[in-house]
Amino acid sequence: MAMASLRIGVDNISCGDATGRQGPGGMREYVSQMILGFHARRPDYKIIVFTPAWADPLVESTDGIHAIVLRGVPRSKLLRAAYQQTVLPWVAGLQELDVFFATSTVAPLAIRAPVVLAVQFLQFYEQPEGYGFLRRRYLRALLPLSVRKAKRTITFTNAAARDLVRHVGMDETRLRIVAHGLSDALRTASRQHHGDEGAAFRQLITGGRPYIVYVSATYGYKNHLTLIRAFAEAKRLASLPHVLVLVGSEVTVAFDDLRRQAAAVGIRDSLVITGRVEDPGVYYRHADLAVMPSLYETFGFTALEPMLFECPVVASCFGSVAELAGDSALLVDPRNTHDLATGIVRVLGDPILRQQLISRGVARAEGYTWCRCAAETLAVIEDAAKTKQIR
Repeated sequence: MAMASLRIGVDNISCGDATGRQGPGGMREYVSQMILGFHARRPDYKIIVFTPAWADPLVESTDGIHAIVLRGVPRSKLLRAAYQQTVLPWVAGLQELDVFFATSTVAPLAIRAPVVLAVQFLQFYEQPEGYGFLRRRYLRALLPLSVRKAKRTITFTNAAARDLVRHVGMDETRLRIVAHGLSDALRTASRQHHGDEGAAFRQLITGGRPYIVYVSATYGYKNHLTLIRAFAEAKRLASLPHVLVLVGSEVTVAFDDLRRQAAAVGIRDSLVITGRVEDPGVYYRHADLAVMPSLYETFGFTALEPMLFECPVVASCFGSVAELAGDSALLVDPRNTHDLATGIVRVLGDPILRQQLISRGVARAEGYTWCRCAAETLAVIEDAAKTKQIR
């Protein structure tokens, strides 16, 4: 039986700059796709998005989607956290919500509506050096409280679910696993024919040389420095003509540090850093190989995205990345420079293995859609909303 119309609050306050058009990672796409997906599935529901005045709009308002634009939301993460725990519950309380969707790991604890919490990251436990002292303490204190507050908690892989239970000791009966989707724009681009674009693109990016690609913002746990060392070793092992192309925003590891590392291991002329790009798909399409050597992920989009473009993948053998990639990538120990180097050499040098990975990858990536993700997330939200009705 279909539920009566719901009023669903969506948090775009705690996301901060992550949902901006230039924000690192996939938060903008996640939150916007959930809003649009909820509305497409149940246009009778009212989706109320709480958003800062300084934020880039996520979606266009419609009869079923309404943005409450809040002025005075701090840009600072720590000050915004205080706002999330004080002002946001008060504003949300005025909206008579049936359920509140906390999209970014920590929930406003004083909110009265039933909460569904999406735990986007656990790196402050697993890779704490990437977080400042105060933010790390805040997240470690607030996540357990948020999980206890939430009627339902969502994470994105079985591996991330196990880590969440281990760190916060939560009630597993209230935990749901809903995998992310892959970008609709990338999926569409992967199906388009681009003729002889490849040679011209490689000429523009690498001077015509073949390349391998890593798409990721430069957080420390993304492991760029080890990749550069491994790539240098791979070039020595197999006399590779390839260039390493790094695509993504500059965050905690400076681009200059990456260039210094490349110079130190003798491949300064074989490293290209593009920064953030609007269309990473074109980099996948013309690459000989994509790598995903991250030390920790709660999902790991770039283990799957290259598969849409028939690009073979070498990926981390740990956690969520290994779970997502399965037998559709060559899995290596990302901490071991030699293991990563030999994995690169093996895939580049073995045409049978390459074709196996490509075929498996195309099939695997097809199942990760935002339509499915939004439908499953909305089902969790509807389940949580029932707890308000029976109180």
